[in-house]
Amino acid sequence: MNYFLFTSFIAFCLTFYFCNKNKIVLYIKKSFLPICAILFIIALIVFPKTAVSSAVKGIHLWLEVVFPSLFPFFVASQLLNRSGFIGFAGVIMEPIMRPIFNIPGCGSFALAMGIVSGYPIGASITSDLKRQNLISKTEAERLLTFTNNSGPLFIMGAVAVGMFNMPSAGYLLYISHVAASLTVGFIFRYYKTSEKSPKKPYLKLSQKIKIELKRLKNSDMNTFTLFGECIKNSISTILAIGGFIIFFSVLINIMISSGISGWVCSTVPALLGKLGLGPQILEGMFCGFFEITTGANLINSANAPLVIKLCTVSMIIGWAGLSVHAQVLSVINGSNISAKPYIVGKALQGILSGLYTFTGYKLFSSFIHKTSLVFANSKNSFSNNWMNILESSLHSVLSISAIMLIITAVYLCTTTFMARKNLF
Repeated sequence: MNYFLFTSFIAFCLTFYFCNKNKIVLYIKKSFLPICAILFIIALIVFPKTAVSSAVKGIHLWLEVVFPSLFPFFVASQLLNRSGFIGFAGVIMEPIMRPIFNIPGCGSFALAMGIVSGYPIGASITSDLKRQNLISKTEAERLLTFTNNSGPLFIMGAVAVGMFNMPSAGYLLYISHVAASLTVGFIFRYYKTSEKSPKKPYLKLSQKIKIELKRLKNSDMNTFTLFGECIKNSISTILAIGGFIIFFSVLINIMISSGISGWVCSTVPALLGKLGLGPQILEGMFCGFFEITTGANLINSANAPLVIKLCTVSMIIGWAGLSVHAQVLSVINGSNISAKPYIVGKALQGILSGLYTFTGYKLFSSFIHKTSLVFANSKNSFSNNWMNILESSLHSVLSISAIMLIITAVYLCTTTFMARKNLF
């Protein structure tokens, strides 16, 4: 009798759903966010100490690490972009970026800054390029898939040294991360290739350079006004990033304290346990799906082989987490860039990062273990000082700018010399 009532109830629910499918889906869409907000408020009331302590941790993370490491990059990228330098450098890098990634040369700046800075610099530069019509919507979506990356400060400092206490593992993780991003960029060069791009008049490279130089010469911009606007925009962006960091810090710690993350991971089939993915690793991956720092910490403390830890950490760093994705969505808001290719690209980058890390570990495991013994008793090898992070960030900005200037100068000297040689 009970089975009859149960099946009758299921049949009634299915019938009601299919008869009112459109209304139910619309109601769920409208009520999903308010329900989540109510549940989150209830969680804050039930776990007040966890909420306060995790919010404080999020504030410290933003103020002591994120702000000094990203703020110089935001200011420098906006200055270079709005001053016209990126358009000029894009002409130089066009022969490299177009054949490999099917994007204009100006995308090289987003790629370079995204590799050496961290989330979400690549997305910010891509959005600025799109707003200034230096790239099309499709090109911006291609570029966004592989330029929004984690920086060496987080991977080699916070993760490799601060968590694993293995500096050599940081090189493996960072190289795997960059290699995966470049692979994703090459794969997405075929994204929407059927779309016809607007035809532009054919110009020689020397003619393009002259046009950009003339544009820079004729630009009537006030240096101090431009600098002030860049500072204001950078502060606004980094404040929004801080809000996302604090929110997801509270959310993740509440999920851990309430046991939700442990319950979700305990329901995973035992098949994954045969691959070395125990409950602790799974819980770290689950939390890393939302926020990578907490997930990496949980994976580091798990009782599992080192190769499993490194591969899973590499996966969540490549994926970046919903916290970073929320930051990216706020950055590209208003630029008409679709986030779907970006999400697919980050998921693919996470998988490739894990595979590259596994391959690299199998090839260089003896080197990783040998060099890590030197730092086995070093607990304070990574300095999380505010000034040190700011100096490292400024050094990276200046280095990238100097490299781009050197490449531009060498290229201009070479083309000028070759042109004169042809005249004679």
